[in-house]
Amino acid sequence: MLAMQYSIELPFGYDPALIRSRVEKRSKLFHGLPGLVHKSYLFSANDSIYAPFYIWSDAAAARSFLFNDLFRGVIETFHRPRVRSWMVLDSVYGNTSFAPQYAVRERDMIAPEDDLEVLFAKEKRAQETLVKNANLHFHAVALDAERWEIVRYSLWRNQASAVPPEADCVQSYEVLHFQGEQKVARRPLEAMAG
Repeated sequence: MLAMQYSIELPFGYDPALIRSRVEKRSKLFHGLPGLVHKSYLFSANDSIYAPFYIWSDAAAARSFLFNDLFRGVIETFHRPRVRSWMVLDSVYGNTSFAPQYAVRERDMIAPEDDLEVLFAKEKRAQETLVKNANLHFHAVALDAERWEIVRYSLWRNQASAVPPEADCVQSYEVLHFQGEQKVARRPLEAMAG
């Protein structure tokens, strides 16, 4: 699986109601989109950033989206944003009885001397602990092998219920809308270490 995110810096004074309206209209277009496993429509009022986060079943599905009319709609409204992508090592749903309102994306550098098998085992243990939290809706761990970073992405009931992150780099968002299937194919972290 492949995680993908782009961030659009909105102009000073941009009315957040316009983003909310856009999400309400466009979210319907993504239902049943081939290869789309997960999409969160994310917004940071403090940073004035609109930053959708996707998980695709494979790179071909992600490429198809970037080349189709849905992404052209982003380009026409805003501009062509820089799109970050990461290999998903594992993803898991927690408590799905609520619609998440708060998202956190964390990035931690992987030191050159770090043993990847040990690191992945540590990430798996941390995820297994997090998924027991009744306020966690979804969690994913991904790898950026170009920058050698671990990326953690989590959806929470609300900001007050989220576990405080301890990463090098943290970005938090309001979740405007969430689409996901609860049958995410898991790729256990220990399988990625080989």
